[in-house]
Amino acid sequence: MVTVLYIGETAAIEGSTLQRILKRANYATSDMQADEGPERHEEVVIIRRIEAGTIPSQSYPPSLRRRQSSDPDALASWENEGGATSARSVAASKAAENRR
Repeated sequence: MVTVLYIGETAAIEGSTLQRILKRANYATSDMQADEGPERHEEVVIIRRIEAGTIPSQSYPPSLRRRQSSDPDALASWENEGGATSARSVAASKAAENRR
């Protein structure tokens, strides 16, 4: 989620431009494109601000709930390949699974 704050006299203009961009993209920030016309420059600036402050979903860190519900053997394998600083053995993973 990106929060865009507008301050000053241009707040109403930039807010309506942002709404127009999002409506055209069906509110998907990955599909935003500037429209041809006199306000193209303003739209490009707003889109670049949003893209600069957005983390792509594939790069977004997993939530605690998602990590806890993931496959422990697959997670242990990933950690043993250098994906994390501490590894968990398959035996420890199975023991944790049995405690649930």
